[in-house]
Amino acid sequence: MKIVYRYVSLEILRVFFLTLGLFIFVILMDRASSIAETVLGQGVSALDFFSVLVKAVPAFLGITIPMSFVLAVLIVFIQMGISNELIALKSCGVSLKELARPVFTLGLLFSLFSFLSLMFVMPKSNVAMKKEIEELLKKKITMSITPGSFSSNFPGVTFYAEKIYPKKGYLENFMVTLQKGGELITIFAKKGVLRTEKDTVFLDIEDGSAQVLSWQRPSEFKLLNFKNYTVKLYKFSEKEQFKAVKYKDFFQLLSMEGKEPKVELIKRTGLAFAPVIVGVLAFSIAVLIPRGSLGIGVVLSLGIIVSYYVLYTFSKKVALKSGIVFLPLLPDVVFFLITVYLYRQAIKETLRFDVGGRW
Repeated sequence: MKIVYRYVSLEILRVFFLTLGLFIFVILMDRASSIAETVLGQGVSALDFFSVLVKAVPAFLGITIPMSFVLAVLIVFIQMGISNELIALKSCGVSLKELARPVFTLGLLFSLFSFLSLMFVMPKSNVAMKKEIEELLKKKITMSITPGSFSSNFPGVTFYAEKIYPKKGYLENFMVTLQKGGELITIFAKKGVLRTEKDTVFLDIEDGSAQVLSWQRPSEFKLLNFKNYTVKLYKFSEKEQFKAVKYKDFFQLLSMEGKEPKVELIKRTGLAFAPVIVGVLAFSIAVLIPRGSLGIGVVLSLGIIVSYYVLYTFSKKVALKSGIVFLPLLPDVVFFLITVYLYRQAIKETLRFDVGGRW
């Protein structure tokens, strides 16, 4: 039996990693456009951009692991049915219940990995990605400033600098104009440093002077000289700040008050159990449908994935509005009940789906 278990496990793992790579690639391509709008530009290389994408991968594992496992289990067992391997194994005394053991084992292992990924790896990945995006933003700001030319990096902000040092964010002998409210501020300085702090980009200026012109009262022209002065250039949006609870780890969520952290914690816990639940469900469906139904199996696996995540998203939103923090466990409860029923029918071989397959 060890040979059979090893064979089934290796086949599932082979298909699992192929589909996992495919799903991650598709999700990354979707996210790449939004990340590119933030960091990609003059002075930010494709290698830097790729580094940000790599740091984003762990955030997708909690979603892509159950998706890949469902597809892998269905494909492997339907293919075993097509090649008569299931019939051969049953004729040798190997029951479907015994064949399901590798699915249970891998499902539990993937659930444990999903739990660790969702609770610890994903938040750290998002923090690392946030820090790198901030550094790339600073690099983009400075490197998009061309020495000896006027350049605008943010709405209402225009730079002119004789010398720049992009890696450190230094500017020398520069001018910057800012439009704030009804005023036009023009600053001349010998040295400046661009930096990001939390959700804001600042420009620290040394040895400079500022000319302030009010559009409503142009006669009240002001000229100021200063040794040190800090200007706020840009404030990131809420989406760019990464302050949502989904970027907090397990222990941080436990220590936080309010319904949102509790819903997030329950949501991740429920999602962590998804691989073992939907994996066994996929096994049950694969042995219940007729041979030659590989295409139907793939469609069914995608249907399982879509229906699970629709219910998952719906239950989370309702939980946040209603305050019922355990509601995100609804998808697991529903799919667990369906899985128990179909698994019992599968191992008893008392139910068969007629989906147009051939014998």
